Amino acid sequence: MEGFNQLVQEKWKLIERKYTGSPGLKIVPHAEMKQYTTWKIGGRVVALVDIFSRMMLPDFFLNMNDQNCPWRILGKGSNILVGDDGIPEVVVRLAGDYSGTEYLGQNLVESGAGVPLSSLVSFTLRQGLGGFEFLVGVPGTVGGAIQVNAGCFGQEISPLVQRVSVMDKRGKIDWLERDDFKFFYRGSSLRKNQLMILKVIFRLYSEKPELIRKNIRRFSLLRKQCQPVDWPSAGCVFKNPPGDYAARIIEQMGFKGLRSGSAQISEKHSNFIVNRGSATARDVLALMNWIKIEVQRDRNIFLENEVEVWQ
Repeated sequence: MEGFNQLVQEKWKLIERKYTGSPGLKIVPHAEMKQYTTWKIGGRVVALVDIFSRMMLPDFFLNMNDQNCPWRILGKGSNILVGDDGIPEVVVRLAGDYSGTEYLGQNLVESGAGVPLSSLVSFTLRQGLGGFEFLVGVPGTVGGAIQVNAGCFGQEISPLVQRVSVMDKRGKIDWLERDDFKFFYRGSSLRKNQLMILKVIFRLYSEKPELIRKNIRRFSLLRKQCQPVDWPSAGCVFKNPPGDYAARIIEQMGFKGLRSGSAQISEKHSNFIVNRGSATARDVLALMNWIKIEVQRDRNIFLENEVEVWQ
């Protein structure tokens, strides 16, 4: 594969041979990441691996780490920008045993890390449990949402978290209580400590289904009114600086509608960059860098990326 590190390819081939044909996982060689990200942007990776079996998971990652083969976890691809030339790494998604939800009683719900947030909202509605309505329309998974403490409309997922099942680099799986880790704005100590999130237990509250539906409709309408849902994007590009909003600053700078190729700063929400058809990662990065440089120069404010750049 042109442009990829040959050493990584050789390491991966040793691992691939061991797992090819295994019912516990699925391998897509040289996957084009534009097919797996909400921005519809991104070059090739060494392979995309879907892991279905909890029995397979520790063994697979022990082999990856023993071979020193680089890898990353992918959810729904909703907050990442993959470079046009791709990355010399294996991208892994949790599925199967990690894509289910279960009601445990006493307002507790256990969810696999691979569960889409939209599915979690629907599941808790059926159980008559409130708390997740603000996440309607967020194109992410539970694992990704916990890692970055996903939030919108003034709410965050962290207050609902009770316990988290994680795996460390050596394949050890354990449950962490809520006091064992910390959440902060758009982040968590789980991410900093490079712990892979496998399952999460949430504590919600009983609510009448008609009230949950009402809240879901309200947040869905807010999203449609405030966010550019008609074009591919990755959500908010920058974190809000202390005491202010990135969108307000960008709008005041007069950058709404600014384009680089087919990438455009949204005219509806200026902290979104949308793909208007054939945008490249270079187009998006050109806009991101322009915004950061000009805001720093004019306002002396540093805008930190909320999206994660893979290149």
